[in-house]
Amino acid sequence: MTIWSVGLEGMRGYRVMIEANIRTEKEICTIIGLPDTSIKESKERILSNLHALDYDLSMKKITLQLSPSDKRKTGTGYDAAMVLAVIEQLVDMPLQIDANTCVLAALTLNGKLVAFHGMIPSIQQAIELGFKRIILPAVDLHFLGKVPHVEFITIDDLHQLVQYAKGQTLLHLPDTKIQPFIRERDNPNKGTDFAAIFGHAKAKRALEIAAAGGHHILLNGPPGCGKSMLADAFQTIFPELTQEEMLEVYSIYHLAKEPFTFSMRPSYRAPHHSSSSTSLIGGGTYPKPGEISLAHRGILFLDELGEFSRKTLDMLRQPMETGVVSISRVRQTVTYPAEFTLIAATNPCPCGYYGSNDHYCTCSPNEIRKYQLKASGPLLDRFDFQLFLQSVHLSHQETSENSNIIRQRVTDARNQQNKRYRSSFLNSTVPSDQLIQLCGITKQQLDQLAVTCFHEKWSNRTQLKIIRMARTIADLAGTKDITDTAIEEAISWKKETTQAQQPNPS
Repeated sequence: MTIWSVGLEGMRGYRVMIEANIRTEKEICTIIGLPDTSIKESKERILSNLHALDYDLSMKKITLQLSPSDKRKTGTGYDAAMVLAVIEQLVDMPLQIDANTCVLAALTLNGKLVAFHGMIPSIQQAIELGFKRIILPAVDLHFLGKVPHVEFITIDDLHQLVQYAKGQTLLHLPDTKIQPFIRERDNPNKGTDFAAIFGHAKAKRALEIAAAGGHHILLNGPPGCGKSMLADAFQTIFPELTQEEMLEVYSIYHLAKEPFTFSMRPSYRAPHHSSSSTSLIGGGTYPKPGEISLAHRGILFLDELGEFSRKTLDMLRQPMETGVVSISRVRQTVTYPAEFTLIAATNPCPCGYYGSNDHYCTCSPNEIRKYQLKASGPLLDRFDFQLFLQSVHLSHQETSENSNIIRQRVTDARNQQNKRYRSSFLNSTVPSDQLIQLCGITKQQLDQLAVTCFHEKWSNRTQLKIIRMARTIADLAGTKDITDTAIEEAISWKKETTQAQQPNPS
């Protein structure tokens, strides 16, 4: 008989079959199947717990095999499964654990089942892999919500685990109030309210469209014009996560050993411009998620975009298109989700005042050109909005909607997208063929758009981006099909983006 557990490659799980063999030889425990150091140390915990259960191990060599043998195994989450595999070989009656049951628990030396690093994504992947019963330590599982057709069996110690494996009724139910994961206090009012921002009507409209469809946006302008304030307010109009999305994001934070609240609010990450490419993209000797993965289903804010290294910025291009990041190392390749909405802010030059109406620029043409080339053309092309902002005086006060009203419109627009695509795709991420088929654009509108793009010398990618943006504008308006007004507004935004791109100074 075999015991089953779950292994992880990044966020992707796979079934791990654990087999044990015992033969007469000097007492020793060997683990094979590409285990890392933490798993190799498990043999001491295994032997200690078997001795505590009064099993006779004299003149017994224990060999444990973790299959598939060509995948590297990490972490302590296989402890309990390996002990069960050995016990099955030591007892006369087979244990009553079938292939629909997996065991996810680490062990202490005194036989307590405890949580381990990577437990949350392991549970999530065990559900995805189709296990009907999941044996876990006695932890609080309320964050999982209701999972149909899956039974969670929480157990305190190894003695109870052996009882359950032999088919005996547990006489003592474990205390499931233990919370082994880091938690923060939730702050639902985090971020600047839109009603507190004076002026910038165009920027607010662009942020609303970007939040509704998951479009990327670049804010360019002199210091003090309000770029960071708008970016801070951006998070207040994002809709709440679903239960499944929250669990997915929580799993990423758990792998990265980062604190995360049990909140439905999307994550907001703002790494400093001195951050390395590894911290931004992910990786390391033992790969872990980076900032773009921690911003999954949320917002990545890059302030002072021109201060990031060009190499680091170009690494964003592939995740912005695909929504995932693959990290290849000699020993393994891992993949993490990275479906984020990027909002970036930059000054037009080193002094910050090139193009300003209030200050003179003191930079030379070469300095301006070098600064603007920090963000490559292919990266800039992935921004759906590029806006050049000017300073707004405090005397410019106008009535503005608050974030709650805007967030409700954004939520309604995203709900329409979920119904249309029957998935978590947004207008900015849905495959192009599916977009054209379901977006509700007419042939006449497509022909007219093609003519406009020809005259403006816009590429096919730009034409598709205009359709995506127009679909989002129509969703905000609550219309089933793309209207001519939505297309006209999307084209005007593209022209605004073209004008916002600073010309190379001569």
